[in-house]
Amino acid sequence: MNLHDQVIVITGASSGFGEAIARRCAEAGARVVLAARSADKLEQLAGALGEDRALAVPTDVTSDADVARLVAATLERFGRADVLVNNAGFGVLDRIVDARLADLQEMSAVNLHGVARCTQAFLPHMLAQRSGQIVIMASLAGLIATVNMGFYNASKFALIGLGRTLMLELYGTGVRCALICPNVALTGFQQRADIRKYSRVSRIAGWVTSEQVARATVRAITRRTHGEVLLPRRAIPLVAVGAAFPGLARLVLRLVR
Repeated sequence: MNLHDQVIVITGASSGFGEAIARRCAEAGARVVLAARSADKLEQLAGALGEDRALAVPTDVTSDADVARLVAATLERFGRADVLVNNAGFGVLDRIVDARLADLQEMSAVNLHGVARCTQAFLPHMLAQRSGQIVIMASLAGLIATVNMGFYNASKFALIGLGRTLMLELYGTGVRCALICPNVALTGFQQRADIRKYSRVSRIAGWVTSEQVARATVRAITRRTHGEVLLPRRAIPLVAVGAAFPGLARLVLRLVR
């Protein structure tokens, strides 16, 4: 996987998928821009990757000013942006009857609005250079509804819709869009998502690791994928059945919850 001198911006880069993706991109020769709210963790990661190849820009993706500063810092340092990896996100798990609307609002602000904000900020530069890629870290939770994940499902289903529409709109522009849809992984995500509330479906579909997701993401960047990547592959039949036979999928999900 050769990403020599590609400029790759990664949100949520301070831990989990984002950190793993940043490390793999740097190993493949890319110059990386690290964005997250945790300034200390970003600086440590940038130092580990090499200050000549990594730039840390503390960023809250829910802030217009922060995202504008991220774009400006990227262009000032490297002169271009080849790939944007929209990775920042989190989840809170509860049955809908018990869930807090405030959690839905916060998840939507980060998982959906944050992706839209960053994409709109970087996309004009990619369209002007007629090359680039928008990578969106979605989720199998955006393709399969399961118990205890109603509000999280809602944010990720909306994100899938955003990404699929973007794929259509980008045809012929030289810019690509990849949706990465992993199943549950034991990362920093569990700081707010109660692992005891995951459905059996999540376990049946097969959990993933940060390294698996990072490898798949870097592969999608290297191949300039314009489409969807599902992880692990054993989840693909479940997603296909759910799309073709939603009634059957609901029956199965009820039985294995």
